[in-house]
Amino acid sequence: MKTFSRFSILAVLLVAFAGSAVAVEYNFNALVDIVEGITVTETTPLNFGVLVKNDGEVIVAADGAVTNDDALIIDDTNISQGIFTVDSAPGADLQIACVAGTPVDGLALTDFTASWDGGAEAPAETGTPALHTIVLASVSLEIGATLTVTKADVEVADNVQIPYTMEVVFQ
Repeated sequence: MKTFSRFSILAVLLVAFAGSAVAVEYNFNALVDIVEGITVTETTPLNFGVLVKNDGEVIVAADGAVTNDDALIIDDTNISQGIFTVDSAPGADLQIACVAGTPVDGLALTDFTASWDGGAEAPAETGTPALHTIVLASVSLEIGATLTVTKADVEVADNVQIPYTMEVVFQ
């Protein structure tokens, strides 16, 4: 009988405590910062000027300096590095890499370089992107490259457009 009494008391206690369970709710907040992305606007196209049909190469550096060792340039009036305005959030880290587009017969665009706000020139190609941390909301980006001409494959033409893509990684 003692055992039955103890068991009954334990059962009554368990039922009593089971009915008095307490639930507690906690509220939390997730955080996020929303910033403007990035805008790149071309202000001056990369331009190699007027070249004679011959074998060789012309280099237009990101700072605008021109190398014409093969004497291909016959009119340098419009030669310019590509100049872009980059708008982004201050503190953003950017990677810029340029990639030549569909080749034009007899013309090869290679060895892209970049300079931020007239600073030091650096490679700007896939595998070696030009890195920059944005300090001001708007900065200048200059792009240079090497144009190789192959006489046997190039056609005489005006205003030949040689496509390239600028890949921008925003972090």
